[in-house]
Amino acid sequence: MLLEQFQLLLALYRRPVSAASRIIDHGRFWFALCAALLVLFLRIPDLAIGMTSVIKVIGALALAFVPAVVLVMTFYRSHESFPVMLRRDYLSLANCVLLSLAAAYLPVAGVSFTLPPGPYRFYVALALVAVGLVYFLVLATFCVRTVWGTGMVVAAAAVLAGAAATVGGLFAFAMLGSFGYYLTSPFFLYYAYILLGSDVRSLGEGFRARQHLRRQLDIATTNPRDADAHYQLGLIYMQRRQFGEAKQRFARAVEIDPREADPAFQLGRIALEEQRWDDAIELLKRAAALDGKCSSHEVWRELGVAYFHTSRLEEARLALEKFVERRPYDPEGLYWYGKTLVALGASGEARQAFEGCREAVETMPPHRRRQLARWRGMAEAELRRMQKPTAARS
Repeated sequence: MLLEQFQLLLALYRRPVSAASRIIDHGRFWFALCAALLVLFLRIPDLAIGMTSVIKVIGALALAFVPAVVLVMTFYRSHESFPVMLRRDYLSLANCVLLSLAAAYLPVAGVSFTLPPGPYRFYVALALVAVGLVYFLVLATFCVRTVWGTGMVVAAAAVLAGAAATVGGLFAFAMLGSFGYYLTSPFFLYYAYILLGSDVRSLGEGFRARQHLRRQLDIATTNPRDADAHYQLGLIYMQRRQFGEAKQRFARAVEIDPREADPAFQLGRIALEEQRWDDAIELLKRAAALDGKCSSHEVWRELGVAYFHTSRLEEARLALEKFVERRPYDPEGLYWYGKTLVALGASGEARQAFEGCREAVETMPPHRRRQLARWRGMAEAELRRMQKPTAARS
């Protein structure tokens, strides 16, 4: 087990996204905590950082950085509450963050011990600390992206918010001064455990459940006839935006049971994401032939989008029309239906589709409205574009 944990640490240097995924599934918090403590304590002997300062840094990360990142992601995702996300994702993110910290400052610690003596040694050591900090923020961004499957921009914004919260946490530790030592007394810790012990233990529930599920799925894949285990693993990789691993799992599920529509549908979605339009059409047509209601009829929407991007407009119209009939309040489907109608010259029907898209978003609950606001914005842009020729003629 110890060797496996070291391998996870070293994997952050080569493939940080894949390494973060493996840390979520197989990492051990005790190893991440010990590695971060040891590396921070040894990193720069010239700066005379004691164990007390190191513990304060780890405490600021645990009490400020990780909750701040979770809070930002709560606002971004908007359909889950902060307490739920904190219980589910706290330990997964904390594990990744601590290992990222150890990986960022391990080279710094190694180089600092080889610095020659001289008047500039301290300033070089200080520059190494800054480089390690930047590297840590980069690795933490990859970790946030993997935990929640977001884009890099959103992940970077969340990490910067976490860094700002960490600075605030360190400032709070400094303001406490000697009073902080009273908070570490056995008397205070005992009553804190009595009052908050169940809440603290609940932070690891999502982490343990996630790792348990992964172990069970890995065991299930040893059965050569179990397509569903490969499909579920593919969904996990797809949520983390690891499309290469997801494609392998979905392809294996199709190989085991070619009558299942869902793996073919997910392969088609990945092909759309990678802009392999012809592959997407072939895979989505296969899924639609196996199950016309696949993924709540979304197979027709995705197929219509693929047709649209290959300029097969009439086929795109038929597929999207079928989807809109079955899901008349889906903003994404209405938007692409309107785009197809514009390309076919049916401006009146296209205007109705774009207006329907805008109305569908506006009548949704607040959290869904924020999630789907981009489709409303794109539909409104298309409506303005359609009005320009009329304004020019008048």
